Amino acid sequence: MEKMSLPKIPKVMISLAVIGFSSVVTQLVLIREGMATFGGNELVIGLGLGLWLLSSASGAWLGIWLTKRKDPHHLLFLGHILLATIPFFQLAGFRAWPLLLVRGEIPGMGSSAVGLSMILMPYALICASLIPLAASLLPWRDAPSAVYLIDLGGEIIGGLGFSFLFVYLLSHWGVMMVVGLGNLALAMLFSSPRLRLLPPLLATAIALSLPLNLSTLSWQMPGQKILLHKNTPFAQLSITRSGQQLNVLSGGIPLFSSGDYRTEALAHIPLIQVGEGARVLLIGGGVFGTILEILKHNPSRIDYVELDPVILSMDRQIYRSLSRPSIHAHVGDGRLFIKKARHAGIRYDCLILDLPDPENIYLNRFYTREFFEEARGILTPGGVIFFTLTGAENYLDPEGLALNRSVYAALGQVFDHILLFPGETHYFLASSRSFGTATASWVGLEIKKRLAERGISTRWLVDYQLPEMTDPQRIERLKKLVAEGSEEAANSDLAPHAFRHLLNLWLKKTGGTEKISWLILAIVAFVALSFCILIAYQQDSLLGVTFSSGYTGISLELSLLFLFQTIFGYVYLWISLFVTLFMIGLGSGALAARKWKNDPARQTFIQDLVLFLLISLALWLTMFGRSLQADTFLSIVQCGIIPVLIFGSALAVGWQFVAVSHYLNGATPRITGQLYLADLAGASCGTIVTSLWLLPRFGIAGILISAAVVKSASLLILIRMRRRG
Repeated sequence: MEKMSLPKIPKVMISLAVIGFSSVVTQLVLIREGMATFGGNELVIGLGLGLWLLSSASGAWLGIWLTKRKDPHHLLFLGHILLATIPFFQLAGFRAWPLLLVRGEIPGMGSSAVGLSMILMPYALICASLIPLAASLLPWRDAPSAVYLIDLGGEIIGGLGFSFLFVYLLSHWGVMMVVGLGNLALAMLFSSPRLRLLPPLLATAIALSLPLNLSTLSWQMPGQKILLHKNTPFAQLSITRSGQQLNVLSGGIPLFSSGDYRTEALAHIPLIQVGEGARVLLIGGGVFGTILEILKHNPSRIDYVELDPVILSMDRQIYRSLSRPSIHAHVGDGRLFIKKARHAGIRYDCLILDLPDPENIYLNRFYTREFFEEARGILTPGGVIFFTLTGAENYLDPEGLALNRSVYAALGQVFDHILLFPGETHYFLASSRSFGTATASWVGLEIKKRLAERGISTRWLVDYQLPEMTDPQRIERLKKLVAEGSEEAANSDLAPHAFRHLLNLWLKKTGGTEKISWLILAIVAFVALSFCILIAYQQDSLLGVTFSSGYTGISLELSLLFLFQTIFGYVYLWISLFVTLFMIGLGSGALAARKWKNDPARQTFIQDLVLFLLISLALWLTMFGRSLQADTFLSIVQCGIIPVLIFGSALAVGWQFVAVSHYLNGATPRITGQLYLADLAGASCGTIVTSLWLLPRFGIAGILISAAVVKSASLLILIRMRRRG
């Protein structure tokens, strides 16, 4: 290896840090854009992240190949130029994708897979290929571990910067401008005299490109004029106008359109069951008209919970409904609010869920047996809970029927009395008290009577919607179909049947059920086969251990994040801190392994054993710990057990990564590339299998059991190696 003067070494270290920073920030931005284009369920997120990691693994292999054939200085210059410019074309690609579809068409699994592959993979491939190239310029004997630490440091800074700064202050285009200008500054350090002017010229073009942000966003929402676009930690929120209609979209998904009268049913059906002056808890959707309908019943108090504070701020541009003295708006997770209200002894006469269907794990939490038990704990003896699910005018698809059955079964395990109203949307009304001899058709007549008594007029509900909802034959047919569901199908936190059925319904509507199965098998088989060939070629089983730790690390991290979300709700600050804590754990483990270099094979075995024990503890916490409701225990879980599990698993993975690097022999770029390849390939398999297959079918426990099986195989490999000496 050509020796390098000391002044050039910091340049390479800064390059590695910027690569790590750019990788994390760009990944977060592009996956959020992908969610806006293709949908925000775990299948799309998992596929996007899995493809990113798979491309990164391929990039690590490409970097090994390039170090033998090209000058690393020139390639690093070109790489930073590409990292600075490609993201803008990727953003435009995501936003232009809807233009390739028929107006109103739902992107299917095939379209999502092709789009995510074409748009995401080039950047990840380039980013990872630069790491072995930079490593080849470092003269240190333990350069692979140094590369890992520096790259990880950049990722930590990028994750913190995006989570706590960029997402609040900048649009996605603005974030990519920061990344682009940083990479162009690095490109200047590696440029030759004849290319010295290229980075400044590109920096000028990037600085002038900001107006393209709204121009490209309009492609994502064809036929609509963008009035407001705001980036939030949860999604991209937009207010648009098409003709005289006002629309609100979250991540490209419609939340509200003016002239939508469905809010009448959400408010009036449950509130005629309770007297005027009731205490009402509303979760979601309030600023889009539901609160105005609730106010017609003169409630004494309305507590309205919304996850995203930016949605609350939109009230000023829509109905200005939050200014009434009886309304108390709260920012946070609705389920967490209910937990706190229950412990504080607060009671409500009516609980209304104005939420989308359980299309992801977060939303599924509001349709489970455990949630209904918590909801019952805050209702007065005569209180009611009311929510909706996707339905059908006539024929109900088997998956749609299974979705309704799983939620109905969960609801029936908690509430003794349930009324179900049919239609394009199914309305569920439940209470612990009897509705008497009331049927849904009787309730229809009662709604008209009580609305008239309270002087409330409707534009849609009484004259158009109620006749369909309260038709006796339709009611009886729907009740018979839904009530046939078995108790085993009841939706729960740990067995998200409703989420799985809705996911299958989405796949069926887009023709992707069979495709997704083959896609999962093809990707996983390709990665596993490629890695088996690599191990056979290298004759080094420790790379297989690194592969298993990549799988286990990502699976354990995702499981713990899902578990935290299930117990405590989606708390953005905590989730961001946990992701950062995981990366800090990786760095801490790497630093420890660099200090204690004796017997790397033994260190690898110990960390493998630690990972297995942590998986076992996480599995116990998932199966039994979440049922314990004591405040003290929940505080220990939130601030102690879950953070320790996240940090401990990352510590073991980072320690093992560096320990294996001390054991391997060969040139620095080759060792670095092989380790990144093994780790990222395992993480890719873990992400894809977890998000696309295990989570919807077997829940969090299924993910952890798969991680335990993989890590058991890894331990057997290490035991066999130790016996051979």
